[in-house]
Amino acid sequence: MTSIQIICLVVVVLLAALAGFLIIKKSSEKKVLKLVALVVLTALLVCYTILCKKHFELMSVLVVVYLALLFGYLIMTKSENHRLAKMLLLLVLVAVGFTWIFSYGYFNAGEYMNYGMNQQGLTDLPNFIYYAFNFAGDKIVFLLSLGAFYAVLARSEGYKKLVTSIASTMEGKEIIFSLIISLLLMVITSFLSQTLAVLIFVPFLVSILLNMKLDKITAFAVTFGSILVGCLGAVYGGEALYWFNYYTETSVKTAIIYRLIVFVVGYVLFNLFMVLHVKKVLKNKKLNEVEDDPFAVEKVDKNAKRWPTVVLLCIFVVLIVLGYVSWNGTFGIEVFNKFHNWLMGLKIGNFQIFKAVFGTLAADANDSLKGAFGNWTLFHGATLMFVFSLLIAILNKIKLDELLDAYYVGIKRMLKPIAYVVGAYMVLVAAYFSPFMPTITNMLFKKVSAFNPYLVSFAAFVSNLFHADLGFTAYTVAGSLMNTYATNVEVIHIIFTTLFGFVGLIAPTSLVLVIGLSYLKIDYKAWIKYIWIFVLSILAILLILFTIMTYV
Repeated sequence: MTSIQIICLVVVVLLAALAGFLIIKKSSEKKVLKLVALVVLTALLVCYTILCKKHFELMSVLVVVYLALLFGYLIMTKSENHRLAKMLLLLVLVAVGFTWIFSYGYFNAGEYMNYGMNQQGLTDLPNFIYYAFNFAGDKIVFLLSLGAFYAVLARSEGYKKLVTSIASTMEGKEIIFSLIISLLLMVITSFLSQTLAVLIFVPFLVSILLNMKLDKITAFAVTFGSILVGCLGAVYGGEALYWFNYYTETSVKTAIIYRLIVFVVGYVLFNLFMVLHVKKVLKNKKLNEVEDDPFAVEKVDKNAKRWPTVVLLCIFVVLIVLGYVSWNGTFGIEVFNKFHNWLMGLKIGNFQIFKAVFGTLAADANDSLKGAFGNWTLFHGATLMFVFSLLIAILNKIKLDELLDAYYVGIKRMLKPIAYVVGAYMVLVAAYFSPFMPTITNMLFKKVSAFNPYLVSFAAFVSNLFHADLGFTAYTVAGSLMNTYATNVEVIHIIFTTLFGFVGLIAPTSLVLVIGLSYLKIDYKAWIKYIWIFVLSILAILLILFTIMTYV
């Protein structure tokens, strides 16, 4: 050992002795647990100091992961407020730490290319925020429009009566209603081309569930939770599946039977736990968490008419479904593309009237099918919500000042979910600027010749933890594995796509999760306590499925 290593060892031992003395003398509770944590950390630091030259990456990873687990444990057990924000910050720091440990690189035709170190530092953090806003721009605009839309709806007498009447009709049928809504949202998630587009239905359903005297966790599980489980077994839909197929040169039909199996098993298992929870909730007759609904309905006029609002919302829902189901890409239905081209080509003289009115989001020189049904982006949904909010305001005779006030209130209530979305993308940006996942993947597989589904599962889990975008995971990691193990394409496909949904159930980098928890003001720890048995159960089922697909 060098003199510097000896000095470092002495410092580590002295600091550990001091910390141990303080724990014994000053700590009043959990002394044994704290001492065990100190011993493990000291042992890691001693090994790191001795072995850092020969095994720098391994020892550095062990230290970073241990510290991350330690601080994560402290956040979950000791912290009372902002657990989700703290966990996101911790993941950002871990991602930055990995850029100091691993060189960055890419795979090219299955061969790993190392480009050296690219450490991220303090001045990169503002850059993370800037690029996070850039990457999440369409999500931010969509969420702002969603808040504005529902703030206007919540002031509509017809909408208020619709929510309360459905809630009163379903009284005594809470479990059946929850099961039906869960299934509908999972099916919609599996067919719509944009996952966040499903959120258009969620505030309406949350208001109904809370008016039925169910708790926030149930409302979250039935709505946001069902969307997450739908992502776990995405059959046709979701931009995550689209971009994964695009970068790995696979199709929506790849491993579709296995995804369907995961979908069915996920629905049954998830709703088994949900039903057990609802039965406990129904015993508490005085439960009322309506005040936690950001767009709660108040002061319902019994004489208000529902049907004008119902008709308008039915048209709105039909347009959403038409716009976000990939008719041509998934099912080969071209009628909507042909209709779109015909509509955009209509002229008054030499003036293309509809193309001008709908703007460049409808069609441009590079893509004439922009805006065609089945090709909608989140911007199209945002536009539609704005138009229908105006129609609802006109229908309900809402004055301009009240309309603007509703927009302000709705936008304000979506700022916290947006902040969490930006935080999730900050983790992705750190991994984007200095891609360490290809390096980690190369380290895992460079000495492995035979296909190992468990190593692939580990790589998929870690990748999805840091990448809020499955397409980026496909581009940096999954595509190379498919080139290397060409006979196991279906297994790799199902591993990465299902584990993306699996990670989404628990990770602070899951967009739907952080939006939902912040929307309903649910503590991250409360959700983990609710979902952990399902998470372990579905993980065991997935690993069994991967094993059968590989070895049977």
